Amino acid sequence: MEKNQIDDINAQIIKLRAALPIWGVEANDLIELADNAERAAAAVDERTMQRVRGLIETTTGWHNTLLYWEEQNAAPALSADIRVLRGSLDAMRAEVAAATAKFST
Repeated sequence: MEKNQIDDINAQIIKLRAALPIWGVEANDLIELADNAERAAAAVDERTMQRVRGLIETTTGWHNTLLYWEEQNAAPALSADIRVLRGSLDAMRAEVAAATAKFST
């Protein structure tokens, strides 16, 4: 892997690490909304569904980027960082998917 590519990945990882807590709060809000909607048997408004779609699209894009980086034969330390970030992102995506299923029913 070239130094320029490694530098770019490291810069992107910094951005991703800063965004993960924000997305985590957003995911938690959506999960809470889903639980409340399910308990109240209430329909979910379009604005909430737009938030769900936006979070899913963003995290799916990063998931795909992290998979691509994993395939680039990075140094072991960088590969470990990428796997940890992808694991965190995948857990969040699973929670959002579960919440989305509650919205759909």
